[in-house]
Amino acid sequence: MRIQPRTKVESDSRQFPYVLFSAPPSGSSDYPAEVAEAAKLWDGTGALVFSSSAGLYEVDDGSHCNEDCKIADRGSSERTDKLLGAEEAILEAGGIVIRLVGLYHAGRGAHTFFLKQGQVARWGGYTVNLIHYEDAASLCVAALQSGKECQGRVFVGADAAPLTFQEMIDACLTSGKFSGSVDFTGQETSKKGKMMSNCQTREALDWQPKYSSFEEFMAAGANDFYNTSPLYSAKPAA
Repeated sequence: MRIQPRTKVESDSRQFPYVLFSAPPSGSSDYPAEVAEAAKLWDGTGALVFSSSAGLYEVDDGSHCNEDCKIADRGSSERTDKLLGAEEAILEAGGIVIRLVGLYHAGRGAHTFFLKQGQVARWGGYTVNLIHYEDAASLCVAALQSGKECQGRVFVGADAAPLTFQEMIDACLTSGKFSGSVDFTGQETSKKGKMMSNCQTREALDWQPKYSSFEEFMAAGANDFYNTSPLYSAKPAA
């Protein structure tokens, strides 16, 4: 698709048929405004896509969650307000929002952070949802290539194979690619995570993940672009 990165300092009057905004709100003092400015780069053909966060969904009692579940209200947190404002700017422009769950690849993600820490003040039974970086990218491309019937819609990027923190670490250690241990010291509370599914997304965008689950990825050897391609030098962290 000849995708070319563009920074906010590059200012001219050109517009483009395909625009993807994928940057976290942490690096901006006025995130919604920056997303709105990026939306102006779209010429109205092709597609405008924004990668948001599935953390906006309120479900946190360990139950199921999909594209239609309730999201947080404005005022819940500064980060939530930034994301909601950004989504609103994209949807008003006729763009597509993709709410991504936790991202990972062989050498980066919650699993490597936990293994480096060794002791983590979280409950090991907390349920998390993941998607591989390669699958998040392919989903964004699928959205860019979608038809006008997908404009103004919200989708979810997830492998739909939720697992607990402890299961995540167990999968790492049984893969043979990682060593060490993690002691989860937190106690069980009413906050238990969510079990994310995205059937609507898969059907509308005709998309399936390359890596169907974190556990299967690890069991298959934890090999991906990030530790096999000479273009990328990162390796799994011990």
